[in-house]
Amino acid sequence: MLLAQMPAPQIPELPAGPALDRVRGPVEMAQLQAWQIGLMAGLAVVLCACLAWGLARGRRARRRPTASVAPHVAALAELEAAAAHTTNDDERFAVLSSGALRRYLEARSGCPAAQKTTREWLDRLEEQAVLEGDALAALSEWMQHCDRVKFARASLSAAQRTELTSCAQTLIHQFEQRFDAEPAKRTESASCTQGGAEDRQP
Repeated sequence: MLLAQMPAPQIPELPAGPALDRVRGPVEMAQLQAWQIGLMAGLAVVLCACLAWGLARGRRARRRPTASVAPHVAALAELEAAAAHTTNDDERFAVLSSGALRRYLEARSGCPAAQKTTREWLDRLEEQAVLEGDALAALSEWMQHCDRVKFARASLSAAQRTELTSCAQTLIHQFEQRFDAEPAKRTESASCTQGGAEDRQP
């Protein structure tokens, strides 16, 4: 009886929602026409062709042989650069100048110069008959001058630097004449040997 006499709870009113007149149905997407599909396919083909052409051109450029510089030309250029760019650094001048001459003789004779002391390298040149006599003595004297600057901290005057560069250039020209003459000598020697053998045949 007591529960029946109690007033029923009041439910609060819900807030007003959005108007249903603005709600629309599902949006229909326009379908692509055949010409649009063909146009996009054509653009994709062109893009792929351009990409393939660019890759092929890059490969051809990498495979294209570069013009090689003759060893004596490279060495002479290195000597000039060493003299021009190390005016106030005698040690750097000696390192670059001796390195140019070492690389030249290594390229010309095949006798390795890397990671060898001057004495070891000169002995190897003598053992392989790359240089001998006056040529080897001149090279040895020039290398000793550079070693005194590199390791004994000897200083160079402007005249001495010019003389060392000039001497190195002269040595390269002399060595180049020697290397160019050796193939001719070997050919002449071989022809003489063959001629003698033919003369001895009955």
